[in-house]
Amino acid sequence: MGNRRLCLERENMTKIRLIASDLDGTLLQNGAQVLPEETCDLIKALYQKGIRFMAASGRQYDNLERLFAPVKKEIWYLCQNGASACVDGRVLFQEKMNREAADALVDEVSARADVEIMVDDFDCCYVDERNDAFYHLVKDVVGMHAEKVPDLHAYTSRCSKISLYEEPGLYDIEYWQKKYGDFFTVVTGGFQWLDMMAKDINKGTAMKQMLEQIGIASAETAVLGDNLNDLEMMELAGLAATVPNGVPEVQEAAHVTVSSVISFMKEVLAGKDRIEDWKGNRR
Repeated sequence: MGNRRLCLERENMTKIRLIASDLDGTLLQNGAQVLPEETCDLIKALYQKGIRFMAASGRQYDNLERLFAPVKKEIWYLCQNGASACVDGRVLFQEKMNREAADALVDEVSARADVEIMVDDFDCCYVDERNDAFYHLVKDVVGMHAEKVPDLHAYTSRCSKISLYEEPGLYDIEYWQKKYGDFFTVVTGGFQWLDMMAKDINKGTAMKQMLEQIGIASAETAVLGDNLNDLEMMELAGLAATVPNGVPEVQEAAHVTVSSVISFMKEVLAGKDRIEDWKGNRR
């Protein structure tokens, strides 16, 4: 009787149907630009169990699709910190930025020697042709589909995200938030990157829209993140998880800290596949 009761209680638990993970700092650790070796095999195994994987990143769709090439048709994509999304080969949405404010930002950063700027649309990112070192970083290290152009203003009408890069680390985040916060969502994308998208766009707004179209409830979703740009997405999820290097605000918002995204996926595959299996076990 007791075993039957336990089985019934488990059947009433909420099954995880979607695992959404941030990349840089979460799935990709210590500046890695290639997936951990087991990632694609685990995603395939999850897919066979009816659990989908979503890459939720500040990166553009083209970069994510190449990164996840062996499973690119099995996963979903939340791109550019929520400014665009793609499901089963179909672009769900692409939010454009305010062009006048984007042009002002390009002008300001172009006049400074301590900050680099990158303008993104859905398929490509653009950097100033005079900066070979930054172009090499974006194209050859981060692996973006990038082009060097003579005038970034020519691309602000179609951009979904603008990123600022400071090699020694972000210096004055508050300055950019105060000056451009009325026009853009301004979030950190890591130690060196600051991302700006259309106002009120973030990973949480994108995930909400995606789940409504996909037909998965937020309560059936597990989200893994490490930085401030993951918070809205984590707050929406049935299960919010972080990794040991998560920033304090993310650690506070998470239901649980896991050793890695890989270990989390393995435990889900091993049978720890209900939201309630994880909640209340903060470690």
